Amino acid sequence: MKYGRIYTNFETVPFLIHKLLHNLLENTASSLFILYQSFSFGVLLLSVLLGLYDETSGFPKDLHPVIFKLELFVSAIILFEYLGRLYLSKNKLAYVVHPLSIIDLVALIPFFQPFRILRFVVLSARLFRITYRYRYVLIAYRDIFKSVSFELLLLLSSFPLVFLIILIVFYSIEKSARNPEIKSIFDAFYVLFITMTTVGYGDITPITWEGKVLAMITAVAGIFAFSSLVATMSAGLSNYVNMLRSGMLSYRDMKDHIVICGWNETGSVIVEKLKDYGRDIVVITTQDLSGYRGFHYKKGDFGSEEVMKDAGIDKAHMVIVLAEKLPGYSEDSVDARTILAGMQARDLNRNAVIVLEILLRENAKLIKRRNVADYVVIGGEVVGSLIASLVHGRVLANLVDYIEERLEVEVIPAEAGKKIGEIERELEDKGYRILGVMKENRISYFPKLSHKLLEGEKLIVLREKAK
Repeated sequence: MKYGRIYTNFETVPFLIHKLLHNLLENTASSLFILYQSFSFGVLLLSVLLGLYDETSGFPKDLHPVIFKLELFVSAIILFEYLGRLYLSKNKLAYVVHPLSIIDLVALIPFFQPFRILRFVVLSARLFRITYRYRYVLIAYRDIFKSVSFELLLLLSSFPLVFLIILIVFYSIEKSARNPEIKSIFDAFYVLFITMTTVGYGDITPITWEGKVLAMITAVAGIFAFSSLVATMSAGLSNYVNMLRSGMLSYRDMKDHIVICGWNETGSVIVEKLKDYGRDIVVITTQDLSGYRGFHYKKGDFGSEEVMKDAGIDKAHMVIVLAEKLPGYSEDSVDARTILAGMQARDLNRNAVIVLEILLRENAKLIKRRNVADYVVIGGEVVGSLIASLVHGRVLANLVDYIEERLEVEVIPAEAGKKIGEIERELEDKGYRILGVMKENRISYFPKLSHKLLEGEKLIVLREKAK
């Protein structure tokens, strides 16, 4: 049975603002994060380039108002990110006094001002900010170039040499013919480069037939070179997106995230509960999860140490190993695979919180005696929410143990029109306690005693197990 979304009263305006800011600034698996970070990175990089140009050449006075407005826009973006991360942070004071936050404050000062020393400090802060705030963008570009590095080297290894030969011959011919427009080799380089890009301003033209032939050859070569370069980079970008969707990327640089080994109905509940918690989530499985959103996907067998390392398990905050049912595997075999993965995760990361989902109760008791994991829960959709709650602290361990060892969860029909209070009194003698009301794919936990059951609603109840 699939429960779907659980509706609560937490979806207030502050909650929605927190969720939006988290997806924009912190949730690296969010599409909003990728789009916003790309835009913000481009704006900040543009401001750095403009600052470097102003330091070397300087802008005309009539451009100063435009440049200053652009600087205010850049400062507004940095201020928005600073206040957004301050709002998301749990310890406000620790965030404010953190060195990276101080650098953000320096970087939001407008660059174009009379104090040269302060301009240098602001420019340095923005350069440093690019390296750490936009590391995911830089890593993405690195991976894209890395995937097409051979093609780029092949293209760059031959074309520059051909262009250099044409440049030398072209300059010699036109200079000997006393072309008045070509006074230096840079003029020859300029006309050939403009011809190669097929722009052709026409301000400098060859006067000899040999020079004209070389210009035509350069134009054809330029079309081939630039089209090949665009095709290569497009292929690299497409390949990167396909790797992202197919789970082929590595997350070894990720820290303090949550790794989920395996995928089942419990996993979907956990991701739904944790996607707004503030930590990145990496899911390792051999299943195809390219259509899912809200987490990073690493395709592979979580029993492999290399696959675990690619998911950054050695730097993870929590590792959750689910009872992933595979074709031909008995429940004992699934539990053995889960236990082995838990032991391997512990070897790779001594500090992580390890949670194991086990199918058979006898195996769960064995694991608890041997301290293989921090928490062991019996598999099922209902306990998916409980596993997710463990991220918030180990204080819930006793509650989870009590529910798992001493209580049974059942779904029973009930008569429509009756109040919860009446039904609870009737069920009390049978040892039942009402946990929630379920209709189709919606669950409402701890309903009011005055709530009248509607047609099709069922009760989720708890009962102590027989001794």
